[in-house]
Amino acid sequence: MKAIKKWGILFSILILPYLIVVLVENATHNILTLGYLETTTLEIDSLGQAIERIDSVQVPIFQLINQNQEFISNKDLIGQNYVVNFFFTSCPTICPTTTLNLIELQSKIKNYGIEDFRILSISVDPEIDTPNRLREYAESMNIDLSNWDFLTGQQDDIYEIVESGFSLSVGQDSLVPGGVFHSPNITIVDSKGYIRTGLDKKKNIKFVYDGTLYNDIKLLVGEIQRLSITGFKDSYDIKQK
Repeated sequence: MKAIKKWGILFSILILPYLIVVLVENATHNILTLGYLETTTLEIDSLGQAIERIDSVQVPIFQLINQNQEFISNKDLIGQNYVVNFFFTSCPTICPTTTLNLIELQSKIKNYGIEDFRILSISVDPEIDTPNRLREYAESMNIDLSNWDFLTGQQDDIYEIVESGFSLSVGQDSLVPGGVFHSPNITIVDSKGYIRTGLDKKKNIKFVYDGTLYNDIKLLVGEIQRLSITGFKDSYDIKQK
């Protein structure tokens, strides 16, 4: 009896606090809402004074064509949470890994019964990546296209979306594998069209997720779950003009 009491005291002193910390950290990450990507601008009021204005960033306006030769626009996606990544079918480096990780993400999201979710993979080599080529690529990877669109369009439009809309890098470079450099990052967009931010394991704000890192994909699954909770109320206010 004394031994049991002794172990109980030791558990309370040494083990229980650790378990509480772990549970709180996990709960914090699972309960805290996602933030909004924000931009800060300075405006001059009627009195000539500078005012700092903070706006939540919405996904850029776009209309692209998918692997079924259907036009998909940002307006069509209102009401669904989705993630966006940029790739091209002949990419020999980061794209295959990112695509495989997104296949895993798609599978996990479906297993959780989340239906209000899509994946957008936008080609940064649209002259090569026609709708037919995108479909062949998806079929070669055995991808479930029920909630996944591979998109293409005019190169200038796509580069504008990448650079101005998502603040990512893209460009032609004969020295890089495949001839096009681009970011492996994945961005979250909510059902109202706002670009969201998440948290890493240390609770630092995470603006994008590296598609080549499986740990980032696991974090991304949690963020999508959080966005999809019915009746969930964000503690962040949407700031807009």
